[in-house]
Amino acid sequence: MVPLRRVLVGRPRSRFQWVIDVLVILTILTGTFGAYALGLFQVSGGVIVLPAAATLVGFVVAVGVGARHDGLVVAWLGLFAAYIGFRADWAFLGLSSHSLGGKFTFLFDPVGLAVLGVATLVIGTVGFAVGYLGRSSIERLRGKVVSQQSHE
Repeated sequence: MVPLRRVLVGRPRSRFQWVIDVLVILTILTGTFGAYALGLFQVSGGVIVLPAAATLVGFVVAVGVGARHDGLVVAWLGLFAAYIGFRADWAFLGLSSHSLGGKFTFLFDPVGLAVLGVATLVIGTVGFAVGYLGRSSIERLRGKVVSQQSHE
């Protein structure tokens, strides 16, 4: 059984590795913002609760984090960063009639952030579990194959 702390924060890492994780999360945020700003990711109108492209990017990141056994918190932060990148694009580039203060108010709206937070916990956990269990299963299969080959 894996301890809860290990699942949440992953295997022990150096400060350098934590800095790399933070840089990756910031890259996800700015990359998602840029992709929406440049029209690479599109929103097809209507009421937007969860942007599809940001959700997909964050889910893929969560799967990768799970596969590396880095920690659930890192998976959550990666997905939340993708959502914040979308909200930043919407706030600063989509709400042109609002003041700068109004744009920041929209970006940090507690209700919107709560919705994204709940989605992050659910979707990030599922993505992490897919990656974690997928890699663990592959490692177990490799171990069985190696042990069977050594017995032959």
